[in-house]
This record gives sequence, structure tokens and C-alpha cells, in this order.
Amino acid sequence: MNDILETFQCKLTVIHCDSEVEQVDEFDSMDTPLRIEAKGGGGTDFRPPFETIEKRGLNPACVIYFTDGCCNSYPEEPQYPVLWAKWGEYEFTPPFGEVIEAQA
Repeated sequence: MNDILETFQCKLTVIHCDSEVEQVDEFDSMDTPLRIEAKGGGGTDFRPPFETIEKRGLNPACVIYFTDGCCNSYPEEPQYPVLWAKWGEYEFTPPFGEVIEAQA
């Protein structure tokens, strides 16, 4: 996330979510280096962050969704690109977007 802010001089919205949105943080290049502690934990529902994007009227260039892949509650495919950064042991084949295996 630091590299994104430094390279593109953009705004970054971080939506912390498990089965519901726990917190929303906004950052820009003046906030680097970022220190983010994940909020929530436990059951996952992929829909709430996408609903938050819509409700706030955000127009993201893309969404990077960090997940272990243990969920089957998806929203409808959005108009923006989605990159699923997946780690862990679960099989994960979402109905849209691209998947990469994230490294710790």
C-alpha cells in the first residue's frame, strides 16, 4: 500500500471487513509509511465492502481485496477491476476479478 501511494500520488481507502464493515480509513501520500492494524476477524462476507464503496459514491481505479478465500458470499460484479490477494489453504475461485497468491 505504501508503494501504491508513493508511486501514484493517489488516495487510498482501506475498508476493514469480516462479516460487516468494521472501519474505513483514508490515506494519501502524505501518510506514508502506513501503519495499519486489521480490524475485525472471523466470518467473512465479501458484499459489505462493495456496498460501502457504492454508498460512499467512491469511484475506485481498482479494488485489492486481501482474503484467505474462506467465503462464498459475493456481490454482483462491479464496473471496476478487482484483484483478490489470497493467502492460506482454502481453494478460491471467485466469480469475477483476478486472483494472486499473496506473500506475507
